Amino acid sequence: MTEMEEHGFNTIIVITPSDCERLAHLYPRIIDNLVLGRLCFVGAPEIEDILKKDKKIHDLTKVIDENSIISFAEVNNCLSKRMEDILRGREMPRAVTGWYYQQFLKMQYSAICEDDYYMVWDGDTIPCRKISMFQEGTGKPYLDLKHEYHPQYFDTISKILPGFKKVIQRSFISEHMLIKKDIMQNLISDIEKNDQIKGEKFWEKIINSIPPEKITESSFSEFETYGTYVALRYPSVYSLRDWHSFRLGSQFFDKDTISDRDFEWLAKDFDAISFEKNQQMIGDGNTFFNDPYYQEKLSAKQMLQAIQMEFNGGYKEVWADDPVTMKNANVKKGVFENSKGVDNRTLFVIVSDGNEELLKQSVEGIKNSLSETNYKIEITDPKLPYYKAINTVIKSCEGSEYQDWDVYIIKAGTVVVYDSIHFLKQAIYSSDEVGAAGSVSNLAANKQRLDVHFDTPEEYIAFGEKNNVLMECPYLERVSLSSNGLLIRRETFEKAGLFDEKYEFCCLSGDADYSIRLLENGYRLRLVRNSFVFRLVWDEKEDYIEENSPIADFLYVNSNAFAQIPFRETEKFNVLEIGCGLGANLKAIRSLYENAKVVGVEKNKELCKIAEKTEKVFATLDELRKENDGVMFDILLISEKDFNTMSDEEKAVIGTRCCADFKVIAK
Repeated sequence: MTEMEEHGFNTIIVITPSDCERLAHLYPRIIDNLVLGRLCFVGAPEIEDILKKDKKIHDLTKVIDENSIISFAEVNNCLSKRMEDILRGREMPRAVTGWYYQQFLKMQYSAICEDDYYMVWDGDTIPCRKISMFQEGTGKPYLDLKHEYHPQYFDTISKILPGFKKVIQRSFISEHMLIKKDIMQNLISDIEKNDQIKGEKFWEKIINSIPPEKITESSFSEFETYGTYVALRYPSVYSLRDWHSFRLGSQFFDKDTISDRDFEWLAKDFDAISFEKNQQMIGDGNTFFNDPYYQEKLSAKQMLQAIQMEFNGGYKEVWADDPVTMKNANVKKGVFENSKGVDNRTLFVIVSDGNEELLKQSVEGIKNSLSETNYKIEITDPKLPYYKAINTVIKSCEGSEYQDWDVYIIKAGTVVVYDSIHFLKQAIYSSDEVGAAGSVSNLAANKQRLDVHFDTPEEYIAFGEKNNVLMECPYLERVSLSSNGLLIRRETFEKAGLFDEKYEFCCLSGDADYSIRLLENGYRLRLVRNSFVFRLVWDEKEDYIEENSPIADFLYVNSNAFAQIPFRETEKFNVLEIGCGLGANLKAIRSLYENAKVVGVEKNKELCKIAEKTEKVFATLDELRKENDGVMFDILLISEKDFNTMSDEEKAVIGTRCCADFKVIAK
């Protein structure tokens, strides 16, 4: 322990009462594993009552009223004024204000700090082991680094601190930071000296430096700002260190039952674990991660790396011995393909069930997020069956000024969020082959649901505003999309026709029927992950599919097969799938592995006829044999049933087209 740590320093946690109560039982681990002077909770006064429930926590902690540091109302008013042209009389979302406010509190604490240093620590993060914040020998404090990049943070830095820019490859965002009081005070002073930005206080200048339309994109980071300032002004003060935290804690561990054994196992690879409140636990909480048998066989690092190979998108933990992931993970950036020529005009078809309040919410969502020159709202007759109601509106616009506008369908109670439509438009105009694009939502059929859970509509909308930003690889190609939250390129109706009215209500069968007709006409379907819409209500009938449906088994990806793919996302490899159906697996592989080539074989003539419109698919292995393109396959994707029914001649064809070390993946 260094001399500085023997003296101690305060650790502050900026937190809401509900978040404090959620994890208070784990806070003794912060006290036990961090060498500190005192643990200070900054928030509402009610936090005091929560901490009193545990004597150990209460005796070693202090509660500071957040408004004694900075007034929440003043920050909210400043943000409201900055966004007044966008808000147009509506209230500033509290969640957006809270995002900036908690960062400003961490900075302003330097004004009341009595020590040379103070630590800021995220309230949803628990240390897995004892953490030293000063380097042995030199006594230098650590700045801990992870791998994350959000360009907007550095756009803001360059405005509040002219001449400053990103200086290291890694990120200073690591759920905590040891701050030298004098340096933070100098940083605040330098921001306040910037006369080019309106405002007197540092936080006013930060807010006023961000374009109003970027406010909801979380456009400031106190960690990146302080770290960059240190790197350029005080480069010799700190030592840099890699930091590893388990960000997916809530998905794989129950916060109420995680054990000492679990923490000891995690501590071998991770410094801390985070329990983010909007993460949904997988299953009942009994996973490989908290199973003693698997903990003996595999390390936490090995398990997490395997999980990260299966899922594309979202935050990924990165290690120095994993250069491919290191290069590509956690980069929040993207480019628009073919962004010229996008037709922004949209005909909104809101399917009404007669509930006026739900209808009102949908209409207001459109008006609040789009320019009135770019949309027309049509509301269906609530007495008509679902698909007939949609068709009736579309046909009624023939011959009008709206007949060439793209069509976006939502059920009443679905609320579009800022940029929901923008990114759908980018998807359907990224290629002439794309006929429709679908949104993701908190409540959705057809596996388009995101596992996010909040208490209020405002929190869902705030989440959507943060989700609907530029992403790397935002599209997942599908064989079927839900009709709720579906943007259809208008010209496709001429080829594929309208919805089949034999289906009375919104359901998987009706949606799949229309999706397959788009595929039959050579159109591709894209699920757009940065187009989130919020739903107020859910109808279980949307999951209905006809009993013994001939297509039910071919609509979705085989997740078990994906988990076995041994290649990284940027590697080149070739896949042959026997029994590819409509091509769901082929499309998903192409979406997630940018350099993969995929080929399918489907003996069912009807399925093959559909799949070959958008994928390279053969009706027989003999046809594949005759294709002399020189491609050798690294992966064979096949079911046990298909393999057992193959003739020796067919197996021989596969043998001639696969690499010597090819991998067989069973579906």
